[in-house]
Amino acid sequence: MRVAHACEDWAGNWHGPQGGFTFGRSDCERYVAEGQLSKLCDQYTLKVVWAAVRNHLDAHPEILAAGRLSDAQRAEKQAARDAAARALLAEAEAPFRDGRWDDALALIDRAELVSPGAVNFDQYRQVVAEHAAKAGG
Repeated sequence: MRVAHACEDWAGNWHGPQGGFTFGRSDCERYVAEGQLSKLCDQYTLKVVWAAVRNHLDAHPEILAAGRLSDAQRAEKQAARDAAARALLAEAEAPFRDGRWDDALALIDRAELVSPGAVNFDQYRQVVAEHAAKAGG
């Protein structure tokens, strides 16, 4: 999802005419990979992340057709993703309270996919693991 979010938020800003320059599709892919996804490049290599960006843009040509996003538009999209992640975390409370540890963890995982940087999801997983251990499950 990080690749998808980076493409949706930034690819249009790195494609087409920008001031006195014109950025092609390859430029766009590279700048998204090297810029917004630099931590993933550190983990998986630029080649792998660049290919993931290319594949996502191939599958979603509407992203480049939509053009540039403003900082306010990107912030609004991120706020919506963060809210959706928090809603999934709130939904995880019921299975957590019922001792359905796997269900709670699945919702935490889904929340992280929706907005990987919203919160420290490992803390939530740790709480579930501690309670599961105490309950013997």
